[in-house]
Amino acid sequence: MRFDGEVHNRDIYYDTQDYALLQQAVFVRVRNKEKVEFKFNENIEKVHGQTTERTFPLHPDTDQVKKMNALFTRFLPTWQAQPTVGAAISQNGLVELAHIDNKREEYSQNGIYVSVDHVAQLGDFLEVEVRCDENDDPEKAHTMLQAFVSELDVKHIGVGYVELWLHEHNVKAYQLGKYHL
Repeated sequence: MRFDGEVHNRDIYYDTQDYALLQQAVFVRVRNKEKVEFKFNENIEKVHGQTTERTFPLHPDTDQVKKMNALFTRFLPTWQAQPTVGAAISQNGLVELAHIDNKREEYSQNGIYVSVDHVAQLGDFLEVEVRCDENDDPEKAHTMLQAFVSELDVKHIGVGYVELWLHEHNVKAYQLGKYHL
């Protein structure tokens, strides 16, 4: 396995006051004060690990603004389009949901990506993933992932860091989410 480097991510997750995004398994985060990222399932019946991700700069260009606002509107029908991420958060009443501080060591081999995560207030975790383009066969990726993981002596946790954080710090929000321990 090849060592690919270390990363330190400081994420602030946002939601509405009534957790409308969390209830749809939609996660919106500002990563390292540099960009906004959306993670969501195209099909809510999929397992937690199968997600679609979209990323936008904090100060997007005109085309990116349209795409970002369209994505927000998809999940929040009363969304008011805004020209920047900061304005979008402020004008639409989004509030901080969770803070995740993660120091990560990254490794890869034959299309498998392994991360050793040291997450403040949560502990240490191993994340294994196969990255796919939208046109790739997710079943093939899932089979490849399962074959790799089956050789490891680890316990699978079927939720992400946000759910783990909410489980410890905001039980009400945790209970409203789609994924549970």
